[in-house]
Amino acid sequence: MKAMRQAQRDEAAARQRARDRRNLLIVGGALALVAVAIVVVAAILNHQAQVIQANKIKFQAVTTPVGQQVPDEGPATHIDPSTSATYKFYPPTSGPHYSLQGSAPVAWQTIATLQDGQFVHNLEHGGIAILYNCPSGNDCTTLKTELENYVNNLAPAEPTFNEVKLVMTPYSRGMQKKVALVAWHYVDFLDTYDPNEMTRFYESHVDQGPEHIP
Repeated sequence: MKAMRQAQRDEAAARQRARDRRNLLIVGGALALVAVAIVVVAAILNHQAQVIQANKIKFQAVTTPVGQQVPDEGPATHIDPSTSATYKFYPPTSGPHYSLQGSAPVAWQTIATLQDGQFVHNLEHGGIAILYNCPSGNDCTTLKTELENYVNNLAPAEPTFNEVKLVMTPYSRGMQKKVALVAWHYVDFLDTYDPNEMTRFYESHVDQGPEHIP
């Protein structure tokens, strides 16, 4: 009887060891699959980053001013975000503006609905605002998609700070055409998406604001 019980215990222990080995194999296999998946995802992301970088337009400085020059709007003072400034020219290209951490100026490559006082602060830092006045319809959806792609994937980084100093917002006041490119003291109105003209304007005016900072 004693020998029988010992045999049963030995058999149970052997079954437990077999289960433990199977569990280890399962866990090891799962970990190996996760490791392979991580390697594959990393390779895909790296390839996508290389493709995006290859598609970016190379920065070439433009020394001739591009667009229409706009008279100065007065001191670039900071005003309370609960108020609004009045400008002589719309869209404004200089003058008083908001100053609020994280909101004015906004981060470069921000695509959102921005107030005058927000994007004017970005202009002061040498950036360019892309404004579009096309609220609805398939053509407007296409235009917005093209402009967003330009801001996110195509526009070149300026050489001083290696930043793509662009922001983008819907805008209607003073819009003579569907698109306006706005820099400090300059504006350029476009009938449609024109990446070549957008790049020329950007290369001509980026980092030309009164505050030379990132």
